[in-house]
Amino acid sequence: MIEIQYKNGTFLARGTFSMGIAGVYENKEFGQGNITIGDTLEGILRELRREQSSFYEPLRPFLKDRTDGAAVAGGLEAYYNQKETEIRKNIKQINDCILCHFFDDLEACEYPFWEIEEAVVPGSLDGYDMDNLDREIYQMQESIGRWGYEAYDRKPNNGTMEKPDIEGRLRRQYPMFNFDGLYQSMIPEGIHFHGRFMEFQFSDGWGGELICAGYDSFDENFASCDWHNH
Repeated sequence: MIEIQYKNGTFLARGTFSMGIAGVYENKEFGQGNITIGDTLEGILRELRREQSSFYEPLRPFLKDRTDGAAVAGGLEAYYNQKETEIRKNIKQINDCILCHFFDDLEACEYPFWEIEEAVVPGSLDGYDMDNLDREIYQMQESIGRWGYEAYDRKPNNGTMEKPDIEGRLRRQYPMFNFDGLYQSMIPEGIHFHGRFMEFQFSDGWGGELICAGYDSFDENFASCDWHNH
């Protein structure tokens, strides 16, 4: 949960915000950490004066009739804390969305994750042809782009749609991949709130650039809007 205050013309956050396997973002003091808020008071009020705001429409019930900085800060705080509660409720779909994009990238370039010691479950490659791992690991099975990607490409991840079990199937297809180790290594680098969009960046802690400045922007329904890795 976060607190938001209005000070010297800007909105500042303190507290923590969890984004599933992408990590927990934290400001120990107001404005000090990796949680930021994008708009000024003037910008927010200008958006709310529009008949339809592309950035603030979902926040309108939380900001209605609020015009001073402290009141708007309270509305923002209530909205984003509600979003975190919804993330916790829908954590399976949130995590599966991140994994879906990540493994779609891995499969597209046949990234040799087995060259990163921490990425491989000990002993799990016994019996594999070590000279042809890319073929044995990637080319002998159906790609996630064919069986999983469509359900997560700019689709809500708030429990309103049935979704395939991304992590479950990936664990079966990639029994050698150290999923739990990846989650534990994750470094949350920053989250930026901009109206209905939550923009977050994270990297793995293994040092092999498996996830290097991974980035996505979720809308109010946690639909992935702008995934990048590297």
